[in-house]
Amino acid sequence: MRTHKKLNIVCLLLMVACAWMFNACAVEESIPVKADFSIKVVNNDFSVPVKVEITNKSTGADTYEWSFEGASVTSSAEKSPQPITYANPGVYKIKLKASNKDRNVDTKEIEVKADAAVIVDFDWQMQGSDISPVTLKMVNKSLGATQYLWEFESGNPATSNEENPNVVFTTPGDHMIKLTVSNGLETYSIQKTVNVKPAMTIDFNWSVDAIDNDYQAPVLLHLNNLSTNASSYEWTIAGGVPAVSTQVSPDVTLPAAGTYTIILKSTNDKETKTLQKQVTVLPDANLLSFSDIQLGINSAHAAVGCFFSSELGKVIKQGEVNQINGSKIDFAFFGLNSTFLYNQFVAPDEVQNTGFIAIPNASHTKVINSQESVGVQLSPSGFDTLDSGNNFSSINVAETNAGKAPFNNSIVPRVVLFQTADGRKGAIKIKNFVTNGPNSYVVVDIKVQKQP
Repeated sequence: MRTHKKLNIVCLLLMVACAWMFNACAVEESIPVKADFSIKVVNNDFSVPVKVEITNKSTGADTYEWSFEGASVTSSAEKSPQPITYANPGVYKIKLKASNKDRNVDTKEIEVKADAAVIVDFDWQMQGSDISPVTLKMVNKSLGATQYLWEFESGNPATSNEENPNVVFTTPGDHMIKLTVSNGLETYSIQKTVNVKPAMTIDFNWSVDAIDNDYQAPVLLHLNNLSTNASSYEWTIAGGVPAVSTQVSPDVTLPAAGTYTIILKSTNDKETKTLQKQVTVLPDANLLSFSDIQLGINSAHAAVGCFFSSELGKVIKQGEVNQINGSKIDFAFFGLNSTFLYNQFVAPDEVQNTGFIAIPNASHTKVINSQESVGVQLSPSGFDTLDSGNNFSSINVAETNAGKAPFNNSIVPRVVLFQTADGRKGAIKIKNFVTNGPNSYVVVDIKVQKQP
């Protein structure tokens, strides 16, 4: 009995010793914490707004404390936080504090840089006008950029890395200007076009009214300015009236015979150019001369024309007659048809008697169609030698029925005499009868006094 009790006590002691040893071996080891994470800027776009994705790579942690300096969300306790956004440029810290139940703690932080938004834009200030040469002062309106590349098509310089360079264009036309900007990570471009007008040119000519076609004094010149891209003009004509003018295309009277020098000075904000030409005015012979004038038969009035004005220096067609030019018509030609068996020159106030519509404000002209019926005063050869209005002084244009009688095409050339209502005497030499159906016509030369 006693022996069994001793055995029990020994067994109990052994069991207690084993339990102690087991408990001693079962003590847990402490788990370490390693805080780690990485970031990724979405689309690699570092210009605000900057969006950042976070990947947690920590080990041994149970809890997480995130702090996001300057971000839209400033903190998080999630293991894998949602992407964060930076709205303003700057350098910010992302911090992670990782821990576990063994009170082990580790931290890590990463800096992220948010750049200002890159905006590319530009304008320019033009120095003066858009006429070549054109100088532009570039105005860089870009934001958030640190590097610039300008490209100037046909410009001087062709490229520049300055922020606000100057460029000169001399070639007319459209020129592309391209600006590329970068902040070191991102690059943006924009291009615009500038138009350059050609450099100023200088030229002029002139015209005269029909009455001055012979350039006999006095002559009225209508100066025609052909200059381009000029802003102001100065005309100088010594002896002319006026002698100086700043009009674009003035009229000037050259009162006496001689050679006149016409000087034009054209100016713009870039340059001044001068051009001169000469014109010679002949002594006044008081005679107007017109060659190879075509006058149509009755049916050709609309296409060729039957009325003539020495003041206007032209044939007036059917649809051109009006209240203004009606009083300036010297005579009309009436041809019955293309056979030219019945023809006559008619006073303007009598055309309605030959099938024409009456001329408004018409005057009366004396006409001798058939000199052979009243006595020849001017032969074709005599017509050719007329070189002065004074040559008409011996010619008497007396209006008679016989002299007004029509003629045919049997005599070529034929000379017809006339005297206008204001007393000017003249002669018509018919050189040819041209058959062209309803548009048949006569070809004539005309000489008439400027003044009675």
